[in-house]
Amino acid sequence: MRLQQDVQVAVRERLRRLLTSHYDTAPHEVRLTVDWINSQAQLRAVLDQAERAEPDLDHPNFELSLSRGRGSVSWPSQTPDGRAVLIWHLMQSIATADRQGIGEQWVLTYVTEVAFGEPDVTDAWRQFTERVLEPLFSYLIEHIGAQSSVLHVLGRYIRCLEWFDRDMLYELAMADTRKTEEVYDLHLRRFLFDEGIDMPFSQARSASGESDILSDLDSADPLVCELKVFDAKDRDKRHIASGLHQAVHYAEDYGKNTSYLVIVNVSGRPLELPSDGDPKLKPYYLDVAGVRVNLLTVRARPMPTASKLGRPSPVVFSRSDFVDPDA
Repeated sequence: MRLQQDVQVAVRERLRRLLTSHYDTAPHEVRLTVDWINSQAQLRAVLDQAERAEPDLDHPNFELSLSRGRGSVSWPSQTPDGRAVLIWHLMQSIATADRQGIGEQWVLTYVTEVAFGEPDVTDAWRQFTERVLEPLFSYLIEHIGAQSSVLHVLGRYIRCLEWFDRDMLYELAMADTRKTEEVYDLHLRRFLFDEGIDMPFSQARSASGESDILSDLDSADPLVCELKVFDAKDRDKRHIASGLHQAVHYAEDYGKNTSYLVIVNVSGRPLELPSDGDPKLKPYYLDVAGVRVNLLTVRARPMPTASKLGRPSPVVFSRSDFVDPDA
């Protein structure tokens, strides 16, 4: 909670700096803000999810409409998510203009149209920020305040298990290997409940069966989550692939475009996963049938001391291992 509050305060401070900027330094301040947001994993997770709400928005046309606004702002988006994404792309355009040395020209072209009739360009920039940019900051503050970043919460779950509960859970899971997945599934549900995610349980079956965890399906940030154990034996690559396909089907059944696959690795071998995104950025994800499935791995097997570790022998998953395991 403290981390979220700190991020909220930082978002408000970035907005204050924009509101109080002189027009000739405003584009550079936008550039600094864009760079800062890109460096914040929690904010990027919120924006990445928002991007999928209205994927067909025409960003260049929106910018063109601002340059001809004559005092009006017309939003082509239908949701708060879409509006936030429009603003985010707009701010990236301003940042690009600043890098190219034409930031002030950008201000004179767009800002004076939105604040049409305002003789003071700095006052026009303040009006532009209030009318056009501020909704993005309100959106980020609201979503961070509501603990809306499922990726952030699941990241905390992974650290909780690996740092504090790994030995205890592994012992329970190995006591009856028929119930290994149940042990970790219950632990994840309990953690989500403690994090404020109400009712992390399946309450109804969809056309594709019953998902491990469904929560907040009517919210802007729903949780459709599958958990699968990987042991490199009975629970192998095909078992993990079944989890991905279940996550896709459940998301489709409930009209969602984001889901999560938690891979509990008890094999003791590191996993190398594919990604449809930048391989340098985590979490990895695969886009399948219009659904983005975020892949999260948990090192669930107690590890020997560093002096006793042998040479790592990773298990390498290809994209086809997930998407088409029968190929």
